[in-house]
Amino acid sequence: MFFLGRNKRAGVFCCVLWIFIMAPASPGFGQTRSFSDVFPELDGERKQIALSADGFVVAGKGVALQRIVPAGYEFAVQRAILKNAYITESISLIPFQKAMVLNIYNALLNIRDLKGIPYHSATKDADVPLFEDATRIKSDKDTSAIFDPPQASATPNVETWYIRLKDANFGNSYYRVDIVANSKAIICTLTNFRDLSFLFVPVIRKEKFVAQLYFEPIVGGLVIYSVASADVSDFFASKIHVPSAVQKRLEVIKQWVIGGIGKE
Repeated sequence: MFFLGRNKRAGVFCCVLWIFIMAPASPGFGQTRSFSDVFPELDGERKQIALSADGFVVAGKGVALQRIVPAGYEFAVQRAILKNAYITESISLIPFQKAMVLNIYNALLNIRDLKGIPYHSATKDADVPLFEDATRIKSDKDTSAIFDPPQASATPNVETWYIRLKDANFGNSYYRVDIVANSKAIICTLTNFRDLSFLFVPVIRKEKFVAQLYFEPIVGGLVIYSVASADVSDFFASKIHVPSAVQKRLEVIKQWVIGGIGKE
């Protein structure tokens, strides 16, 4: 749905925005929710796994996703699903005393803080930075670097940024960042607006990688739900473990946001 023509895509985005903003008026949104309120369908062993340190993760190609998305936001978080793609879906609960939507938004503003966050490289058997550099850029047409803005005093309902990440595997990679927020939660969607390449060979074509992260402060901490789709050819998929590569990037992004909130 997210990969329609420009006008249709804008229409879908406006619909998502409207539903997301209206969600707090729904029953159960009058106060801070519990984990069970957010994921009422998650019970038994799956709930225990989600509440563990490693969280709940499912991944694979054409995998039957659990679709255990945050209650009240089901439509809004489906924009990251690509047909016939490698998909990774996860749920985490991060303990926080005072996580707020504004804290999360301000953490997201600090793009440069993505630089240097390590991940474990199996090939090097060492922890190395995933993004060797990270910067905000002017637009998808003008990739000149610009400074991160100052910390905000209020969260906008909708915003779009453009960033460049020097990826350890893909080199310079370029993403559009769409932010949608309300008083209860925030969704951050990253879409590659240029090909992701390895040694100058395109591995993931433009707009064929989408990662969406949903953040909601709840009783006892912060819920992070993520879903990512990567459309990769079978040839390249035979050379790399796509779900693992995607999950590592999602984990680094989560660490970045959590670290940014901790600075507040």
